Amino acid sequence: MAEHPPRFASSASGLRTRKVIRLITLVYALVLTYVSLAPGQQIPGIFDWSELFSPDKIAHFGAYAFFAVLLSFAIGKASPGKRTATAVLAAALFGALMEVLQGVSGLGREFDLVDMVANLIGAILGGAFYLLYRQIVYKYLTPVGS
Repeated sequence: MAEHPPRFASSASGLRTRKVIRLITLVYALVLTYVSLAPGQQIPGIFDWSELFSPDKIAHFGAYAFFAVLLSFAIGKASPGKRTATAVLAAALFGALMEVLQGVSGLGREFDLVDMVANLIGAILGGAFYLLYRQIVYKYLTPVGS
């Protein structure tokens, strides 16, 4: 039977670490909210799916991938699979909400379905990165006696 690496919350220092990660995740969510809803130029949008790899969309991938990784670490004691699935879903829903709010806010921003897809892809990539990270830590960095 394979042993699992120790969880963050198994000690007082682990609990502090999880609290710090949760605080960082909350601050990051607030920054994403601000960046998503701040007034901007109103650019007419035509669904051009070739834009999916434009610098703007790459920024969306990265922002929501990072958010999904932070959420994966911040979520409680669930199994890695459940934690990751929850984090990906939460990040993707948050990205969708930001796009809807951009469309109705009246701040010079508009709803962009391609941005929403980029947010979703980023969240999925972030979840995949988190699972890969956990696998590497478990396989190569966990002491044999743990």
